[in-house]
Amino acid sequence: MNDERREDLTGEAAPVGNGSLRDNGATAVLEWGLCSESGPVRGHNEDCAGALVAPEGAEDFVHPVFVVADGLGGHAAGEVASRLAVDTVTQRWSARAGDDPAKLLRSCAREANSAIVSASYDRGRSGMGSTLTALAVAGREALIAHVGDSRAYLVRQDSCLQLTTDHSRVGEMLRMKLITPERAATHPARSQLTRSLGGALSLQVDLVRQDVEVGDTFVLCSDGLWGDVARSEIQVMVDAIGSAAVPDAASAALGLVGLAIERGAADNVTAVVVRVLSDQAVANSSGRRPLFRRRR
Repeated sequence: MNDERREDLTGEAAPVGNGSLRDNGATAVLEWGLCSESGPVRGHNEDCAGALVAPEGAEDFVHPVFVVADGLGGHAAGEVASRLAVDTVTQRWSARAGDDPAKLLRSCAREANSAIVSASYDRGRSGMGSTLTALAVAGREALIAHVGDSRAYLVRQDSCLQLTTDHSRVGEMLRMKLITPERAATHPARSQLTRSLGGALSLQVDLVRQDVEVGDTFVLCSDGLWGDVARSEIQVMVDAIGSAAVPDAASAALGLVGLAIERGAADNVTAVVVRVLSDQAVANSSGRRPLFRRRR
């Protein structure tokens, strides 16, 4: 994969690491789309994204799960870490269907951390790590496991709410009201993480629980997107879903990434958009057969 060359949204072919990722799908309850690009500055993509979505008509399936990871450590190490994070979460999630969703999601994040720590002992991968933001929809509730400074937003009616907390030095300073949001946007320490996968065997994973309503849209993204696209602009893009310009969630993900790239995004850019179409509860069967398709 490291030698692969693809054309990204900039129109130029370049080594892209984890590649130019695009995928989408829909069920009776959800529609979703993902897009990840290396961007106009970085020569390769250290971001990764993935989803597990039950095939239509499947009798045994687990809850849908969506993941964004932003690799740390540079070049091959960063892209390996983010890909390992996504693969570990989706594989463990599928294999352990029937477990309590909240406990399982947090456990999957910790297993991803252990996998990255173990892999970091390989030559050339010392110090590698990744952020992780994983969303599962279970019943009428959204569950989010979070480590690092990738983000999850909820767009509902006339609001766009950030559901996750940035685990960064600047994030801590903001919470302590030592700096203003305007200063935070350009602070030299804005990319210095205080928590990430791969840093240590013991890891604290934030778990966010959010009720789900028809029309809710969740946006998961790496800092390459939220650093250049304001929360209000995310809301405008999501609110346009269903229009001729933005017909579906996949178009919204593509549009958000494209907007960041148009502005010269200095980092890789990734967005996953998940829209709730029905008030039907997303039920989980008791079966443990991994009938999900892994999509990344």
